[in-house]
Order: sequence, then structure tokens, then C-alpha cells
Amino acid sequence: MAQQLDLNHGFYYTFLSKAQKQTYDTMRAHISNFEQSFSIDPVSTEDYLIANRALLDDHPELWWADTPARYNFNMLGKVTTHTFLQLTGNEKQQTAAMAQQVRAIMEKANQLDSDWKKILYFHDYIVQKTVFNTGRDTDGYLDQNLSSVFLGSSSVCAGYSRAFQMLCRSAGIECVYVTGPAVKNGNRIQHAWNFVYVDGTWTWVDCTWDDLLLGQNIESCEHDYFCLNDTWISKEHPIPTVLETGNAKARLKIQFPKVTSLKMEYHRAAGTYFEKYDANAVYASVQQQAQSGRVRLRFGSTSALNQAVQDVVIKNNLVNQKALRITKDDTMCILRIDRIA
Repeated sequence: MAQQLDLNHGFYYTFLSKAQKQTYDTMRAHISNFEQSFSIDPVSTEDYLIANRALLDDHPELWWADTPARYNFNMLGKVTTHTFLQLTGNEKQQTAAMAQQVRAIMEKANQLDSDWKKILYFHDYIVQKTVFNTGRDTDGYLDQNLSSVFLGSSSVCAGYSRAFQMLCRSAGIECVYVTGPAVKNGNRIQHAWNFVYVDGTWTWVDCTWDDLLLGQNIESCEHDYFCLNDTWISKEHPIPTVLETGNAKARLKIQFPKVTSLKMEYHRAAGTYFEKYDANAVYASVQQQAQSGRVRLRFGSTSALNQAVQDVVIKNNLVNQKALRITKDDTMCILRIDRIA
């Protein structure tokens, strides 16, 4: 894929056939004009579904178009029309309101001197603004797009990821909306996260799983899934090889560029990453961070993490201190110590 950002298209467009690309472009033109019903050149159901999915996942600004729709066929069984079924009529006004918010965010982002700092700002803005919706989807399809973030304050992984994609692309940074199965605490779930090209390197970001609930009504903006390589993200996020459309016969084969570098990983940049356990360095980091009432350490292995827990937590009897909350993530090799009282 070209590294230069193409706002008319996106990552998934590059994998489409000629017929699928034509359908993609036609649908984008109509949807961008907020048309409720429109015609397309006759195309197979498979090509239509793939083009539609690629379009919506490439373009978060078309947030309102990822809603129930009906498509009709001609006598040859080709799809010829697309009609939205649940539009409210105020999508254009809502889009304008979100665009105003995005412009305000861009004004602050443009003051930062690197793309890495910009995507960190976008990540933190979304995580700090949004509460993860752990209940049923009370907003219908809205929780699945960025309006739940910019016009509300509660969303799910799709909203977090599309909002992050929108901010990145608005800043001229290519960002891909990624979906697929993920594993959290042994549970396999359908999830969404991002693949972003920043400062000359592709990397993985998951805003949703960095929105951590420490306790009742206590949320924390973490950075454990900020700028990971393939090895680290794959611990819980298998890298997809197909773009699903919901139809088993309509699946687009895709391939993400390989990512080996960890030079932009947050804990490395912050000096809180330890490839191997070093007691003196770990203690120095703990003492420095403890002044803020919040300690975060990432290690290169579970054994190094366990050694830190033994030396820092167990030997100092921190577990029995009610004012502290201590959490350990064996998969992502993270130790967290929070002063909660």
C-alpha cells in the first residue's frame, strides 16, 4: 500500500477488484451527498457487499451509512440499488457538529511536533472522554460509529476505533479500522482496533482496551496497547487475513504489512519498559512514579514481571495496604500500582 494518504480511498480499497472499486467509488459519491436511495451499475451481490464493507471501514466520516439498508436486483440477479432504512434525517447536521469538534482537536494537535505525539493526543482524548458501554446497546447502531464518541460519551470498541481513525486521517495520518476476534481474560470476543502509519512505521493501537476501569466509577487512561508490533498485539489480537462482510461467500482477502519495530511503544518511550529484570532500575522507576500515586511497569517477559511483583509488591507488603490497588497482567506483562485512597 502507498504510504501517502489518499482521502478518497483507504487501506481496504487497495485489495478490491476493478468491479469492486467502481462500486466503492459510486457508493462513496452518493453516500457523501447524504442520499437515502441511489442506483449503482449492476454488480454481483458478493462484489456489492465487499465494496460496501471496504468503503465503510475505510471512511469513518461516512458514520451514518453503516446502518440497515436494502439492496434490489435486476432480472439478471445483479444488485442495482441501495436504500437506507433507518435514517433520521439529521445526519448532515450531526456530521457538521462532529466536524466542528474535530477542527478544535486538530488545532491542538497541529501544535505538536511529531505524528507520534499527535496520535497519543488522539488516543488520550478518546479514552478520557468516553466511557465503555458495558450494557446493552441502547443507541441502536450509533454505538458502532464515531458519533457515540463525539456527540456522546459512551461507546464500544467500534466507536473508539472509528473515532481514532477519523482523527488520524483528519491529521493526514493513515489509519486503518481493524475488526476480528480477540481474546481477553480467556474469552473470545469480536473486537475492533487500529493499524496506523506514524513517523515512517506501521504500528498497532487499541484505544478501547486502554480505557481501564480501576474500580467503581474510577477510570484510567492506560497505554498498554499503544504502538505495539505484531508479536505483542498478537498475544490477544490475531491479525486478520480477511475482511468479513457478514456473508460467508463475500470475504475479502487482505494482508497487513509486517511490524517488527517497538521503537514507538509507549512504555519504551516513557522509560518504563524493562526487557530483563533489573532491580535497581525498576526501584528507581517505582520511586519516581510513586510521587504521582500511579506506577506503571512493562516487562519483556512474564518471568521478569513475576520477579518485579516479588521484589516490589510482596517484599514490601503492598498487597495488604488498603490505600493501594495492585493489578498484574501476565499476558501483556504489565504491573500497575494505584493509590486509590
